[in-house]
Amino acid sequence: MVDSTILNTLRDRPMTDDRDLTRFVTALLERAVEPRAWLLFIDSAGCMTDVMMPIDGLSGDPTETVAMPASGAVSAADLLATRVSQIVDETPAGAVVVVWERPGAPGGSPDLRRWSEPMRAAFAHQPDGLRAQFVLADDGAHLVGEPQVRAA
Repeated sequence: MVDSTILNTLRDRPMTDDRDLTRFVTALLERAVEPRAWLLFIDSAGCMTDVMMPIDGLSGDPTETVAMPASGAVSAADLLATRVSQIVDETPAGAVVVVWERPGAPGGSPDLRRWSEPMRAAFAHQPDGLRAQFVLADDGAHLVGEPQVRAA
């Protein structure tokens, strides 16, 4: 059951501390059910918006070629990362939180790095646009990478 107390407490607070963000994601999504990705959007003040997008049906292989433009093959992970970056660039969203839902233990998904690294690379031109990435496992959300505390 969604922990509405934590959600209500954190909803209007700028997400400048990864500990608060981890608590929010865990309270909202709770635990992994099936492999998918979630996009949670943050406004320009750093607060969570009501917009969240589940992405089902991602390739089991992040390196699978899914497009072949003149510039060369594009992998599933690179295409997703580029599209998410475009959403942040072209909408009022200030940033995105990407949650990789993977049933099992937090470190049990061998494909996680192959999904998360292209996402980070796609935001190289606007590092603040990718607020954080999480893996949602059986026991809740876990930050992918180093924790941060950002200035409000």
